[in-house]
Amino acid sequence: MTTTPTGDSTSVFATLLSFYCPPVLVEETNPDANRLYERTLAWAKRFDLGDGDTQHTTMVALTGAGSVAHLFPHATGALTQALADYNAWAWVANTVLETTEPLRDILARLGRWERIIRSPDSYPEATATADLALADVFGRLRTLLTPVQWQRFTVGQGSWLYHMAWEASLRERDIPLTVNDYLAMRGAAAGIYSCASYLDAVEGIELDEQRWAHPTVRAAAESSMFAAALDNDRYSYHRERNLPVHKANLIDAVRHDHPDHTLHQAAAEAVAIRDRMLTCYLRLREHLLPTADHALTRYLTGLDRVVSGNLTFGATATRYLLTDSPYTVTRTHAPSETTTTPLPYPTIAWWWDQLP
Repeated sequence: MTTTPTGDSTSVFATLLSFYCPPVLVEETNPDANRLYERTLAWAKRFDLGDGDTQHTTMVALTGAGSVAHLFPHATGALTQALADYNAWAWVANTVLETTEPLRDILARLGRWERIIRSPDSYPEATATADLALADVFGRLRTLLTPVQWQRFTVGQGSWLYHMAWEASLRERDIPLTVNDYLAMRGAAAGIYSCASYLDAVEGIELDEQRWAHPTVRAAAESSMFAAALDNDRYSYHRERNLPVHKANLIDAVRHDHPDHTLHQAAAEAVAIRDRMLTCYLRLREHLLPTADHALTRYLTGLDRVVSGNLTFGATATRYLLTDSPYTVTRTHAPSETTTTPLPYPTIAWWWDQLP
């Protein structure tokens, strides 16, 4: 990284990398973390996920294993390894949006991958390493998940690929996004639905359809996962400034809505938006827990672990760890914004309607 921090950028990164995470969001690490790293690296090398770049292969392998170890600490057995391998692949897919590849080629790849996720044996003639690796890992996952878990998981991953296509199309149009526009696209493109779709499997449950589809539970899942997605934006902001393409981010959207904001003011507003999302989740959680059965309690526990574990993941992942960066990740028990009224963005305002 060649960027030299200025006084203004130093204050911006200090703001972005101080995360509100109250003690109630307990953090755990998967006890098989060390074995995950070793085995995922071996799998990534077998499929050459870095396409000849051994350093990139190592990065995606360690990042994939680390995300499962910290975000899904309750995963067990062969499922843990399959998810770690898939997450390594997912970081390869995510890199597509950081290249200058034409939109038509991006869409063709994402569509093919979505079909492999739903039906791993779709392309027996495949030769591309990404196709082969994805077919391998989803062939294993199909044997490890119940039909309900498989359906929710594959739908979640398909949603992520679709929204990555949306993000790529918006980038090609190069039209500035409002905060509402950005939030409408970013949540799913960052994986709020794909991430939540892990929870039945890793928590060893099948949340019944009435509970799973209830608006309050959906609002809790969205608000918690969205806060985690915006955390990803914050700890990747330093790295993404030097990409060959410009990736949309919440700070730019805030400055579009408020042209008079300085960079630091926009960063502070972005953090406040995220903190109000997390506060909304905590209130929804408090409303749900007293009457929650075992499965719903486990589901909410899974949401908690994703939010808390994502912070450790971001601070330690090879993908984000910049050896020359002067910035460090810190946590605070108090939100930067204590307002509990709904955020003024129509795409997410319905969350607050679910509060008593």
